[in-house]
Amino acid sequence: MNTVKVLLGGVPFGRNNVGDEAILECVVKILHDIDPSCDVTVSTDNQKETETRLGVRTVPLFGFEPLYSPSQMEEEIARADVFIWAGATGLSDYPEIPLSMLEIAHRRRTKTVIWGVGMNDELNPYLYKILPGKKRTLLQLVSMLTLNRVNYVRRLEQARENRARQKIVAELNRCDLVVLRDPETLAAVHHCGEVPNAIVGADSAELLQPADWEKITITRKARKILDSKARKIGLCISAQSQLVHEDELIEFLDRLADQDYRIVFLPMNHATDAPLMDKLRDRMKNKIHAVVIGGKRPPRDILAIAGQLDLVISSRLHLLILASVLHVPIIGISRGSKVDNFLTMFDHVSAGSVDQCDFDHMQAELERLIDSREEFREVSTAVHEMLLKRLDEAKIRLRGVLTSSP
Repeated sequence: MNTVKVLLGGVPFGRNNVGDEAILECVVKILHDIDPSCDVTVSTDNQKETETRLGVRTVPLFGFEPLYSPSQMEEEIARADVFIWAGATGLSDYPEIPLSMLEIAHRRRTKTVIWGVGMNDELNPYLYKILPGKKRTLLQLVSMLTLNRVNYVRRLEQARENRARQKIVAELNRCDLVVLRDPETLAAVHHCGEVPNAIVGADSAELLQPADWEKITITRKARKILDSKARKIGLCISAQSQLVHEDELIEFLDRLADQDYRIVFLPMNHATDAPLMDKLRDRMKNKIHAVVIGGKRPPRDILAIAGQLDLVISSRLHLLILASVLHVPIIGISRGSKVDNFLTMFDHVSAGSVDQCDFDHMQAELERLIDSREEFREVSTAVHEMLLKRLDEAKIRLRGVLTSSP
């Protein structure tokens, strides 16, 4: 039997995002569970470290800036027996990139799989909205000439979105397997058009296992706080979408510190989130009770650190996922519908959004959850088991794609 060659791509792997790297690690494990001899290649911006950590072949990060070789991308897609668009929220965040890779794969007769990909209820406004500038101003002037009976800005935006949605439907319907992250993504895809063979799986990061806590290298202060009996609140705010009401966040954190809580800033992207976390800590009056977990860290380390916390507050979806895997209570801050969708399974409502955070709700949720860890464990255990079952069912379908003849 010939070795199955798989190319994993369509996600900006190797760009310091712990969530993406957690997905990648777990997808590689899934493939090797199905077929230990599977020849896995990863398209990543961090080739050497990915090869060492996961024991896979790597190629440059295709589709995303900086410049890459389109001919090499096509060669690698053609070389593979199966191209897998391997997770994240790319159906709404950056659909054109992986869709173009699917297009090449379909032309070169490479089998294609969508695996655990998510979709917000709105497409990325930076891609499909007409941002302030000369073009928008001109279209607004033309609209005024019609006495605003025709909104040319919205008309062009709608045309862009319609083309994107049509392309999503067309390429997904050509795939050999479409496994979406959650029911809300399936609904968002069907809002674009019918994709009858799409099924719901789960985020592959649900499979991640923590590193050995004692072997993790952190500062003496961080370990002292994390090993202490004080209640520890983990926090991550994405630098991609910072909180508008930062002053109120600092006041909230200082109140917690004054009540003898410890604040553990846990960046999910050491290159972008960590500087923001440092700034937030520096602004606290009671910063002695706060620490930033610095340095570039593999997903297993982040999972182990999250397991030492009593509660996690995050606008990053994957910190919420990782905390819930170890049954640490969670409070989400909405940054697109993906956070809200995840919280729904726990019967939680987000504490507002990055644009309008509800600190009263956050305080009430903290007080409710911090003293009911066992109740949360019951819920999170049921949710985790449900998601693992969905992943197992999806793996059966994936096995069929990997083992079937071309």
